[in-house]
Amino acid sequence: MLALKLLLVPALLAVVTLAGRRWGQRVAGWLGSFPIVAGPILLILTLENGVSFGAAAAERALAAVAATMGFFVLYARLAPRLSWPVTALVCTGCWLVLVAWLGVLPQTLTAAAAVALAALLLAPRAMGADALPRTDAATATSNAPAHGELAARMLAGAALVLFTSGVAADFGPEASGHASLFPVVGGTAAVFNHARQGAGAAVDFLRGTHRGMWSVAVFCGVLTLALPRWPVAAAFGAALAATVAMHAVTLPRRR
Repeated sequence: MLALKLLLVPALLAVVTLAGRRWGQRVAGWLGSFPIVAGPILLILTLENGVSFGAAAAERALAAVAATMGFFVLYARLAPRLSWPVTALVCTGCWLVLVAWLGVLPQTLTAAAAVALAALLLAPRAMGADALPRTDAATATSNAPAHGELAARMLAGAALVLFTSGVAADFGPEASGHASLFPVVGGTAAVFNHARQGAGAAVDFLRGTHRGMWSVAVFCGVLTLALPRWPVAAAFGAALAATVAMHAVTLPRRR
């Protein structure tokens, strides 16, 4: 189990990062938002703590889609005005505030799906990416990752898995489900793009990430419904199949 925690998520992050090098920032964001972090984390939580725990964590992860989209929207709005360290710090604080707000909502699948759907529908206009200067947005076509970005993503993924497992032991499925949706891939890549290429590259990546977040919501929703009824393998298989179908639908157009 420890080997699974330390190797699976970093390996998947590496594959997505290298695949994104070929197709640019928007497609890289779409690829990176596939539930390659939340999926393994929820699987580990289910194997370690049982089906009921896993289903509850998946439901909370679905609600946390709203907090993660809040992080992405705020980053897109602040990046043209602030440096990347300040932007990242403010957006992380925003994510924590939104997660705390989610804690006061009804702990039901209906409420979780409603807030996730609202966030996904409102995010494109709220990002305001079209307001970026054309010269800045043009830098988003560069697709080679910065030096150290791949290692940073892999280390961040491994750290999040270990942290989430600890949260599950101490605080239960709500906190661990929320933590599984912390924007490891999107946040790390946005920061590197912002620092290396400017705000346009970061925003272009985040717009692709938004499209892929529909797949994360589908994965968490199907898993919440399937885990109490089906064997673990069948539940995760159904969630993965639905996610792949949704991800194909949201594939961004090449520019």
